[in-house]
Amino acid sequence: MNSTSNEIFSANRTLFCARFPDLACILGLDSPDGTQSLFDAVPPSYHIEETRSGNPTLRVKETYVHSRHDPLRDASRAVEDTSSFTRNGCLFAGIGLAYIPELYARKFPEATLIVIEPDIFLFLLCLVSRPLKSFLSHPGLILIIGTPPREVISLLEKLELTDISVYQSPSLTAPNQGWFSDFEAMRKRNKEKKEINANTLKRFGDLWLKNMCRNLGQMRDRRGIGAFKDAFRDVPALVLAAGPSLDRILPHLSELRKKCLIIAVDTAVRACVRASSEPDFIILVDPQYWNFRHLDGLSCPKSILITESAAWPAVFRFKCRSIHLCSSLFPLGKFLESRTAIKGELGAGGSVSTTAWDFARHLGCTHIYMAGLDLGFPDKKTHFTGSIFEDRTHTSSDRLNTAETAGYSALYGGGPYPVPDYRGKTVLTDKRLILYAWWFESRLAAFPGNKTATLTPEGVKIPGFSIASTEDLESGPEIRTRIDRNLTRILSSDDGKQDSAEGKAFDDALTELKKELFFISGLSTQAVKLCESALKGQNQHSGKSICDELNRIDHLILDSTAKEIASMVFPVSSKGTRGEIGTESGKNSSGTSVFSESRAVYINIKNAAKKNLDNLEKFS
Repeated sequence: MNSTSNEIFSANRTLFCARFPDLACILGLDSPDGTQSLFDAVPPSYHIEETRSGNPTLRVKETYVHSRHDPLRDASRAVEDTSSFTRNGCLFAGIGLAYIPELYARKFPEATLIVIEPDIFLFLLCLVSRPLKSFLSHPGLILIIGTPPREVISLLEKLELTDISVYQSPSLTAPNQGWFSDFEAMRKRNKEKKEINANTLKRFGDLWLKNMCRNLGQMRDRRGIGAFKDAFRDVPALVLAAGPSLDRILPHLSELRKKCLIIAVDTAVRACVRASSEPDFIILVDPQYWNFRHLDGLSCPKSILITESAAWPAVFRFKCRSIHLCSSLFPLGKFLESRTAIKGELGAGGSVSTTAWDFARHLGCTHIYMAGLDLGFPDKKTHFTGSIFEDRTHTSSDRLNTAETAGYSALYGGGPYPVPDYRGKTVLTDKRLILYAWWFESRLAAFPGNKTATLTPEGVKIPGFSIASTEDLESGPEIRTRIDRNLTRILSSDDGKQDSAEGKAFDDALTELKKELFFISGLSTQAVKLCESALKGQNQHSGKSICDELNRIDHLILDSTAKEIASMVFPVSSKGTRGEIGTESGKNSSGTSVFSESRAVYINIKNAAKKNLDNLEKFS
């Protein structure tokens, strides 16, 4: 620190301590010794400098974070010029001396204001550089300081703020460019994940709805996974995925079964049966018909099936020891569970393997071993030998559409590219599979107490995974008798069936749901008629009256407990069904009719509510 930095720091320290005594105490600013120790901690390359405008600026090494002449003037121009500053909220990448976020807070006093600053020293200098009472007192301010990029993304997801607009200035991020590059890459991956989820919803929304309505009886009568919670705390778990490397593990499976709990994803069950080693648990959470086919024709009397209420209905006819439900991932199931009994939430990351790993964590297993989790194409293979995919390509192949052609499409259809494996080599993966790898990386960071290792290091390297061998597991103590005894004890006290009181609560919740959907259908029908009246040529006064009535309907729809269920088929914005009407004339900023756009939205809401009602009436 130079002498100017010391003077500015000292001048503001007393004022800061008086205005924010609790924060000053935490930072060690409220005592003379704290001042000196804090000063010593700040690197000498950080400088607060005076400018000719009278407003301080900040230099880190040779880079100026703000203007050397008038940082406040430049901040004012930035707030006026950029489209990132919306009235709903903004995320600031880097705080500097808080000129820009402070002006934004004044301009939009009702907005959500998030400031991310990984550099604790820079943040401390910001606090004492100048008076910031109005900024720090902003009711919508969220400060995220000194936090790893992955945890910032996780926090934004929990706060449901991942879609907030972002202001990112090169000068503000320059002192910690590496951190912000990592953050931007993770934010981009998170956005891609949401796009994939949205496309999946668009593609399979009708299927999920139909399956869930067909499975209402199963939802009513099946118990959840609560009885298994933390039941295997000191038992290692082996999770079997269905990658090509599973072939290498299958010969060891009968021996490994003696030493650990076996959890298999649905696509790997056929391989386990062929190896004469039924898994203890089978995980199936995908609603598609082809996922049911992985179990079709099999019998696993020693296995417990963990599935989801949106699974293909025939899944519930699978011959196994017991069937239990995890919590639904979809609004209809969540609505019913919230009014009856929570089945037990498991994480979902696009791949059933992610759910299987989370179930091992649910069981209390602190040591989890993965096998066949390749998330890529080792040796340019796409599936293990004898998989449903491989059998189907052979049975459907002909002279013009060979099995080799199908395999080539599976390998190269997603635009594969090389990434590191665990052995220091590379393996091909694609955009979709690498997102699954990122999910594992995120979950491992969130639950550091769960140690995870891979038995198949030829797959995509996931940060946080270690490498283990089959010999490591085979050398452990035999615990199969204890595992079987524990499973028998749990199932004897929980047969997987709900009691009569819970069944009645489910029926009552179903009645409430139908009533709410009927209410939404009636409101949206009324709104459509209002929009059509406005489109026939109302005067300005009438148009305003119609807008007021539509706003009232908006609030009623958004207050309905069933709005999320309708949005499963057609998304309904949490900000309103129509957004803001900019003028009383009924024209939006692009000059098109707001009433025309609103009519289309309300028709979709009406159709979504009707679709849900029709399916519920048909199958309940």
